Amino acid sequence: MKNIKFLFMSLSLLSLFSCSDFLERDPKGVMDQDRFFLSPDAGYSSVVKCYKTLNDVAGYEAPRMDLYNISTDDSEKGGSDAGDRTFAGDLSFGRALASNTDLVNLWSNMYTGIARCNICLENIPNKPIVDADGYPVSNDMKTRYIGEVKFLRAFFFFELCKIFGGVPLVDRTLTVDDSKKLVRATEAETANFIMKDLSEAALESNIPDKASLPTTELGRVTKEAVWAMQARVYMYFAKDNPSYYADARDAAKKVIDSKSCELAPNFQSLYLSDNYMLSESIFPNIRGDIPNEHIYGSFIPVYSNPRSCGAYGFDQPTQNLVDEFEEGDPRLLYTVVEPGDKFPKEKGSETLDFSTYPNTGYHSRKAFLVVSRRGNGWGDDAWTFHIIRYADILLLYAEALIQTNGDKEEIVKYINMVRDRANNSRFGDIEATSRVMIIPNIKLKHVTINDDLLEAVKHERRVELAMEYNRLYDLKRWNCYVETMNTFSTYPYAKGRGAAFKKGINELFPIPQVEIDRSGGSIKQNPGYN
Repeated sequence: MKNIKFLFMSLSLLSLFSCSDFLERDPKGVMDQDRFFLSPDAGYSSVVKCYKTLNDVAGYEAPRMDLYNISTDDSEKGGSDAGDRTFAGDLSFGRALASNTDLVNLWSNMYTGIARCNICLENIPNKPIVDADGYPVSNDMKTRYIGEVKFLRAFFFFELCKIFGGVPLVDRTLTVDDSKKLVRATEAETANFIMKDLSEAALESNIPDKASLPTTELGRVTKEAVWAMQARVYMYFAKDNPSYYADARDAAKKVIDSKSCELAPNFQSLYLSDNYMLSESIFPNIRGDIPNEHIYGSFIPVYSNPRSCGAYGFDQPTQNLVDEFEEGDPRLLYTVVEPGDKFPKEKGSETLDFSTYPNTGYHSRKAFLVVSRRGNGWGDDAWTFHIIRYADILLLYAEALIQTNGDKEEIVKYINMVRDRANNSRFGDIEATSRVMIIPNIKLKHVTINDDLLEAVKHERRVELAMEYNRLYDLKRWNCYVETMNTFSTYPYAKGRGAAFKKGINELFPIPQVEIDRSGGSIKQNPGYN
């Protein structure tokens, strides 16, 4: 409303001047790129702008939810009815179009982030940039900025590659003519580009380690975040090149050997207030709610919380996911909420009710916020998401050991570390007035060297990281995404989701047609979507 009022006031003021007077006024000044990077704090501000790519609701948060959860067997679209955000549902039925809103927005936002990174890489090393007080920024600090930006550029390209396969490798600011000559790199070439950026961030920068990062800088890239991201990237591309398993193993081991990370004692604390302070958090996307300081929160909780809370009711965990949890696994209580669960509000309790809209019987507990934690206007919430956390790296390390014929005792040690933390998290839901679900006091058994260790890791990743946007990543790198969705479609509650998935097509999603058109056809579509 304030923006609308401002527009009306501006138009009224313009009417006081003649058109010729207004149009003939000389500009007060021009801020081009060269001048900008000579202004106070321009280098730091430009790096922050790269990070802000992760805060875009339509361009990252929502597509992440829809693609990495809803397009898998872990969750269902939800919403008010079948017609609510149909493009999100299309992803899970294997019928996404090249005009799909999530795909268009993700592509655009990731390349916006890449462009921001490229501007930093082209200017920070070569400009005499100054800090907020006008003092020259040291070469060491410049090197840190460059390391952070290379990490982020690798991250953005990886997000694109997981969804679309090989993509155009834009490593500099483009001209209009350049945009008409873009061609897609192969997936292997894209992988090499991502790995190179991460290697340079790890080896040629002054990125601090996690232990030395000031509290005021939490959320910025650390050495451990770079190594953890390397482990993720190597594990993904090992699906086509098994030699990367050894690289993933070594990168994950660097995180472990740093001794700067540890599992949070209580599993539920991972999604309570101030969760980004936990040593388990390796790369958090910290979202606050302090409008006066231009710090804004996440929209994901209001997207995915029950509609009885005034939210939208998307991203509903499936019965298939719930059934994956072993009897007695307390993580289930901290992963889903159900109708009848009660949580405190200012006066009395808020009882969850799913009766007014189609539902699976569950919503995400990890994204559920009690009334006292909801932001201004309910939709701008201080909800921090762990893009990478330590349990993820422990399980990737165990899996990489399996794939490189590592010591079985060491493999089970790291799997059982994650299971032991679950066993020791039997405190009940500390934010709830009451919960319908009762977890029997049956301890999870230790995995042994005689078990199928790869299957043990796959199970553990699904329940430990449930509703944390990792499922698509895992299914794709295990080369079983299509088969898993085909199997999922056979369950009555799936309502046919996954039945139309076809091998050789649905491992990737369609390139946005608008981007193909902008390139004049030089960017080619993925197979099966023409």
